Amino acid sequence: MIKLFVSDLDGTLLSFEKKVTQQDIAALKGLKENGVDVCLASGRMDVEIGEILTMIGEKYHRISQNGAFINTDNDESLHALTFDNVIAKEVFEQVRSTDFIIIIADYSKNYTERRDEVIISIESRMFSPIEENVNLFHALGEDVKASKISILGEYKAISDLQKKLQERHPDTIETYISDKQCLDVMPKNISKGNALKMLIEHLGIKPEEVACIGDSFNDIPMFKMTPHSFAMEDSLPEVKAQAAYTAATVREAINKVAEINKMQLHSKV
Repeated sequence: MIKLFVSDLDGTLLSFEKKVTQQDIAALKGLKENGVDVCLASGRMDVEIGEILTMIGEKYHRISQNGAFINTDNDESLHALTFDNVIAKEVFEQVRSTDFIIIIADYSKNYTERRDEVIISIESRMFSPIEENVNLFHALGEDVKASKISILGEYKAISDLQKKLQERHPDTIETYISDKQCLDVMPKNISKGNALKMLIEHLGIKPEEVACIGDSFNDIPMFKMTPHSFAMEDSLPEVKAQAAYTAATVREAINKVAEINKMQLHSKV
């Protein structure tokens, strides 16, 4: 039986306009009514996931910033990790002189060195402001305990940058293209998959009792954990190839989960 359903947010449960459909909300509520736990797993900050939970009207487990932080549905913190200060500064120094847009996150805030029209446009997709800090480089490790460095640009350019960063920092960082125009740099061993392993160990369930859905490369570590993985239909082919199923909506995936549980239930009778 599937006991936990995990959903990505952007491009999966959450639209570009920061909305969740009523159909998906009803399907998520139906899971809880049928004894299936729910977790939201995102590159977003935990405070942003909280805004989405208010929208849904439920309390779920949360994996934020690609697995840097894990919080249960009763707000117990299971995991929290930030960058080593030296590594954060090295990565930031490597990318800050480029034409890319750089946003640095700690647990509850996003920061940039300079607010401009592009940053304001990006901010409109978020649930919290992007703060300007002209001394951001020097603030790293002091006022700002970085947990994620996001680099925004064209897909080909950030893909090339991803390779360069991994070659230069093979033992200290993880990199994920979390959106077609966003590269996330994380501390080593941080992933949604590793975070999910910690969560299910806490909950006392097995990987085969988990279903997950996502649309991007940062969701693949979750896909590899369970036989019940779903990629959104409009995901890149490389992402869809890593999932067991595809789905047009979260509701469609949840309906499949219900079918799987029904089959398991009947097989035990």
